[in-house]
Amino acid sequence: MAYARHLARGNHFAGDMSWTKPGSPPVVLAHGFMGTRGTMIPLTQRFQADGRVVFSYHHGTFQLRSLRASAQQLVDHLAHLDKELGVARVDLVGFSMGGLIALHALKFLQAQRWVRRLALLGAPTSGTWVGLAGVGTVGMISPSVWQVLPTSTFLRDLQDAPLPEGVRVRQISAADDAFCPRPELLKGVDRERDYIVLPGGHSSLVVSRPFYAKLREFLDEPEPSERGTVVEAGSLGVASPDASDGAAA
Repeated sequence: MAYARHLARGNHFAGDMSWTKPGSPPVVLAHGFMGTRGTMIPLTQRFQADGRVVFSYHHGTFQLRSLRASAQQLVDHLAHLDKELGVARVDLVGFSMGGLIALHALKFLQAQRWVRRLALLGAPTSGTWVGLAGVGTVGMISPSVWQVLPTSTFLRDLQDAPLPEGVRVRQISAADDAFCPRPELLKGVDRERDYIVLPGGHSSLVVSRPFYAKLREFLDEPEPSERGTVVEAGSLGVASPDASDGAAA
């Protein structure tokens, strides 16, 4: 119910402007298929309460177009944040299909220029047969519903490509997720510390506190070189909820 309520709030909502806490880059959130920025409100509010600037990325109504095109738009969004606001480094969180978009941007479009860490929340990196429902309804006009099928070339390329050096990735899944079943471990992801499965369903990933706790733990963990040292203040940015280019808090 909480997820549906936030979904209905759409892509324009008021958010508190805040400054990121020292040593912590802003967070960019990418929502899932048929989603809106509204579905990311619980995460936005929790990150802001913990002192992080949040930018949410909206990748088109219903996310019907190619995931490759959406990944390019995400990279353009990151470049815009850098150029216009001086946000040179971010942590990226991709929910469901948004995780596939974020991972493609990282592996194929040099998003590591801006991304420090990537958290995948229920991202179907091994595919999902639920995509067949989309194929049966909008498959004639939507490349994305074909791209999430386990047999797709898009996913095979995504699985085979290596992660860029210097970017840590965490896979977080829900044990009872009927939409995006638990995926295989991605190459380059540490199974012991960055492959997390918790009780819950698909919407739990963005509304349940235990999932947020694992997400915050991942993003707050200092770099090895920073342990035991005083961390300098990080990049600053102000979230703008109604910006037409997709930056919203």
